[in-house]
Amino acid sequence: MEKGFLDKVEDNAAIRIWSEKTQQEKCDSLTKGYMSKLWDFTRIIILL
Repeated sequence: MEKGFLDKVEDNAAIRIWSEKTQQEKCDSLTKGYMSKLWDFTRIIILL
C-alpha cells in the first residue's frame, strides 16, 4: 500500500511541475517570479 501511495505523490509532483512549466512557457496566468501556492492547498490523508 505504501509504495502505491508514494507513486501517486511522485506522479502528482511531476504533473504540478509540468503544469507550471507549461503555463510559464505559454505566458498563461503565471507571471515571472511567481511561486505557486498549490502546496498550501494540498492535503494528504492516510487511512489505515
